[in-house]
Parts: sequence; C-alpha cells; structure tokens
Amino acid sequence: MAAGGTGGLGGSKAVDLSAVQAAQAKADAAEVIASQEGSEMSFIRDVPDSSNPAAATRTKKKEETFKSLESRRKGEAKTDKKTETGDKSGQDLADKYTQGNSEVSGSDLRGIRDQLSDNSSTEDVLNLLASKFNDPALQALALDYLVQTTPSSSADLKEALVQARNTLLQQHGTKVSGGRNVLFASQQYGEALGVPPSSLRDIYNVVTTTNLNCNQLLDLLKGQYSHEEMCKVSSFLLNGMSADLKSEGPSVEPPKLQLLMSEIRNLQAILTSYEFFDSRAPIILDSLKTEGHTISPNVNSRSLADAFQGMINDKFPSSSKMERSLQELVGNETEVQTAVMNLFVTALNNTSARLYASASKRQDLKMMMLNTLDSINRDNEDYPKATDFPKPYPWS
Repeated sequence: MAAGGTGGLGGSKAVDLSAVQAAQAKADAAEVIASQEGSEMSFIRDVPDSSNPAAATRTKKKEETFKSLESRRKGEAKTDKKTETGDKSGQDLADKYTQGNSEVSGSDLRGIRDQLSDNSSTEDVLNLLASKFNDPALQALALDYLVQTTPSSSADLKEALVQARNTLLQQHGTKVSGGRNVLFASQQYGEALGVPPSSLRDIYNVVTTTNLNCNQLLDLLKGQYSHEEMCKVSSFLLNGMSADLKSEGPSVEPPKLQLLMSEIRNLQAILTSYEFFDSRAPIILDSLKTEGHTISPNVNSRSLADAFQGMINDKFPSSSKMERSLQELVGNETEVQTAVMNLFVTALNNTSARLYASASKRQDLKMMMLNTLDSINRDNEDYPKATDFPKPYPWS
C-alpha cells in the first residue's frame, strides 16, 4: 500500500531499495580498498624495503659497510690526531724537562728516545745513557723523561726503563739526588768559574758524603783552585746545600747538611783571612826588601796566611812553637820576624770570630804572639821594653 501510494505521488517507477543499498555498500568497499592501497603505497614509498626482505638485506649491508668505512675513517683520523698530539706532547715534555738546562737539550732527550726500540733491555738503556752522559744526575733526568713519555702499549720497553732507573738509583742514589738538587746552581757557578758543572757536582758529592772540617775543606780546594775561585766554590757549596736542604728529597740527612753548612761558613771565614793577607802582606814584604832584608821567594801572601792558620788552629799553642814557626818561615833576621809577627797580631783583630773557638781563645793567642815578639827581640836594644813605658798610676 505504501508502495502504491508513493508511486502515485511521484508518478515514477518504484525504487528497488535492496539494490540501492547493495550498490552503496560496493562503493564504500571500493573506497576503503583504495584508501588502504594508498596507505600501503605511502608506507612503501616512505620505507621502500620494509616489505621487501631482499631489498632490506641489501640496504642493511650497505649501511653496515658505510658505517664500517666511516668508523675506520674516523678511527684513523683520531689515531693520527692522537699520534700528532702525542708527538707534540713528547716534544713539549722534552723541552720542559730541559728548560734552563745548559747541559741537556730537548733534542738530546728526543734523540735518545728515538734510539730505543720495544726490544731494548735494561742494560741497553743504561749503556746508551752512559754513552751520552757521564753524570748519573743527567742520566736520571733522561730516564724520568723516557719513563713518562713511553706509552703503556710498549709495556716491555717501559718495564726496562723503570728497571734501569731503579738500578741507577741503587748504584748512585746520593749522586743522583744531590746532583738533581744542585743542578742549576752547579751550572750557574760552573759558567762563572769556566769549569764543567759536573765537576762542581763531584766536589759537592765528596763534601756531603764525608765529614771534612773547614781546614780539611781548604786543603781539598787549595790544590784545584785559586783563592778567588775557592771563594766562588765555597759559595756554590753553601747555596747548593741550602737548595738541597729545602728540597723534597735531600741527598743526606738535614742535620748533617746543617753541620756541613756551618763548616762552609767557617771556610769562608778562613778565605776572608787570606784576603786580609793579600792586601797587607805585599806592602810589608816590599818595605822589608827596600830596607835591604833578604826575603825568600817562598814567602808571600799565601805562605804567610797558611802560617797564621797553622798557629791559630794549633791545639796546644805556645810562644816557643810560634817562634820556631817564624824561623822556619822567614829565617833568623829579627827585623823580618818582628814585622811578620806584628802582621799576625793585626790579623787577629781583623779576621772573623768564627776562626776562634771563643773570645778568650783569641785573647790567649794574642798574648802568646806578644810574648813571642818580646822573645824575638830580647837582644834588640831598639825594641821597646815594658819598663820603657811609664806606669799609668803610681801604685801600678
């Protein structure tokens, strides 16, 4: 009834509702399929090998190959950079180790490093260093550099270097530590004296490993240096000991170093007394010669200073011993003996108090020298006697 009514109203053919619904469903299905295909194509376009195992495998291999090549290139670049940095660092360390060192240069250290190989033994290292440097202190300096700049990858060589350093310290420990502590002082004073710095370090080692007093030190130096040079050497020893004492590792015990420094100061006091005789003795000797007295060529500033030191260092001095020493030194002429003994009395008052055990010892020596003068001139009528001077007070 309804169908008929509808047809009547529109005047058209009746509509097959089921056919329309089927057609619409087909169209919707086609749209969904097209949409799915579009999505799949988009996915395939964006990720072309995701649905193609063979293509995906080829792509993966290409990526791995690329990554491998890139990694290798970066690794080589890094290695080259590291090597370049390492070489520069080694060069900088060599220059740092030898900065201000007049005996060893950075190129010396690099040259030694280049002569070593991974197969070098401890003996090879020590022989090479001995051929380059005679001084253990310089050998130790080179070994410190070599140990620090040898990479861990050269394990055998590094072990040989460490063993070589230990051997050197066992054989020459004091020379190494002392030489290191006075290295720059020895170079400074060596230049001033015109001698190899190592020779000064040898003297330093002798002084610090023995128990020499100031007079023994004087004897040690007299055979090698002039008076002026001895003054510089004593200054080197004192400055070197001060540096050694302040270092992290003194070559000898601090109390011994302090005692040695006291002896060096006593030595400098002795050297100052020689300067006194250098300034006064020539004038007196020339005056005696002018007066017609015979002066032996062996009598000079140095011999007079030596005689004076002998007298004041005598453990059991006496006027008679002083008189005999004078006769042996200048002969039997009374005037010459008197002039020299007067010079000795003057020297007592113009030399350092460090030369004398005490003020009373200095005064005792003066009295003995005055008594010697009296003894020498006992037959000299022109020599003033004690009775020639009026007493200062009637009751004296």
